[in-house]
Amino acid sequence: MAVPAPLWQPGMRITAGRLAAKDYQAGIVTVSFTNLTSYTQRVDFPVPFPVAPIMAAEIASGSGTTGRFEARPINVGQTGFTLFVLLTDSAEGPDTWTGIPVHWTAMVPA
Repeated sequence: MAVPAPLWQPGMRITAGRLAAKDYQAGIVTVSFTNLTSYTQRVDFPVPFPVAPIMAAEIASGSGTTGRFEARPINVGQTGFTLFVLLTDSAEGPDTWTGIPVHWTAMVPA
């Protein structure tokens, strides 16, 4: 059973649920869009966090023109975030992606 890790406090009881708790989650989002320079997609965490996590996102492909884009998490909350993919080279025009993997990681701040 995966449950979010609590922020440990002095005097808390050790329980099976707390020992199984995870303060780290990761996933892969498959991104597809047509003729855009930026794109957003809502992503929900498999298990909500007790607080908004620290996050990172990376495009896991060098296919086509993906090298001209970057990905980052925005609007991060306890239950999820918005993946924001944007073109970093303003001299280039819109692009189309089909099934490009974007990896994300989230962890409870120390």
